[in-house]
Amino acid sequence: MAGPYRILIIEDDPEHAELIKMGFRRHDEFFLNFAATGENGLEMISQDRYDLISVDLVLPGIGGLDVLVRIRRLDPDIPVVMVSGHGTTEMAVVAFENRATKYVVKSLESFKSLPYVFENLIQEARFKANERQMRECIERSERIHRNVVENALAGIYILQEGVFKLVNPRLGEIFGCSADSLQGMPFWQLITPDDIQCAIRLEKDRQSGVPIYESRVLRKDGTCRWIEFRTMPIEHEGQRAVLGNLLDITDRKEREIEILRANRELEAMDRISEIFFSSKEDLDKVLADSLAFIVSGAGGADVGGIFLQENRGLVLRALHGSVEVLIEFVNDIQAGCDLLGKPLVHEVKDGSRGCWVSAPIISGAQKKGALVLACEELECLHFLERASLRIGYILDRSEKPPTVLSENEIEVMKYAW
Repeated sequence: MAGPYRILIIEDDPEHAELIKMGFRRHDEFFLNFAATGENGLEMISQDRYDLISVDLVLPGIGGLDVLVRIRRLDPDIPVVMVSGHGTTEMAVVAFENRATKYVVKSLESFKSLPYVFENLIQEARFKANERQMRECIERSERIHRNVVENALAGIYILQEGVFKLVNPRLGEIFGCSADSLQGMPFWQLITPDDIQCAIRLEKDRQSGVPIYESRVLRKDGTCRWIEFRTMPIEHEGQRAVLGNLLDITDRKEREIEILRANRELEAMDRISEIFFSSKEDLDKVLADSLAFIVSGAGGADVGGIFLQENRGLVLRALHGSVEVLIEFVNDIQAGCDLLGKPLVHEVKDGSRGCWVSAPIISGAQKKGALVLACEELECLHFLERASLRIGYILDRSEKPPTVLSENEIEVMKYAW
């Protein structure tokens, strides 16, 4: 026997009380307290804690059934054994209806077996109490888990065999839909192959063992968002799964892209400035080098050209990429008449990605040509305007006699640029 067990015996018959004591003499793990009346027993229960209570059915004053009812009001789970000198089915039924744990008929044999009966009842009660406590802990943990998941700033999901099994509301917000609509949806219906190809592993938190990636995703409304996400293998409902959490980093990523774009454009402008102040090459070489820097500054440009106005019209003087594609574009806009107009983003007729942008080249207050690029970013139009001004300065210089500038004059002009 495990013990120790604290037992309260409510028994008004001294002889029966003595027989019960005799039955427990060889069981030191039991500590017995006795009460001769129901009132005395209830008072002792209110002042101390017991593992089991034995109540005689017939007591002076408050009867055994009333004592049982009052005990249950105080503690619905403690084992209560009803003991009677007259065992009848009707009395047993009444006792169990009032939530007695066990019904025992008084006899020498039953008194001898009480230690084993009591221990079994106590162990069963403790097991049920532990089970209930564990269940409450699990339920509390699940409530906390649900609150954390449902109110998290990050999108949280579980994927199993490529299908969303758990999705929190924030993930739905990031993708512009409800979380319920994502349940059971295949992962590939939400993330396009192009988005997966742009996924980049970040170089932070390497020691955590959980890699961090960033990627672009397409929302249901057609807009794009940038996300940072982590994934790790787990077991979900007895099967292998993937747990992921995802942050919307669109604002941060757009600022990063803007900084990179500004630095790229600034680098290109600096290189063109160096050509202007130091190059002694012929004009075509200068234009070709300048166009190469403009292409690198635009980012993603695959075709570009510098056209200069001559007697027979616009003549291509510098080329990057396919001349056939460039000439096709020029022919599509009516032999280049629009190229000498204001800086413009031209509509792409074939439905391909990116756009065509053009800006006039002005030299000596006259339009001397045009700068044209096929690129992916609409924002490059402003950069192209600035670059066309630099080309205009280069044309001004090529049309004037060489002038030797001091270092201070060069620095002042660079700052003005």
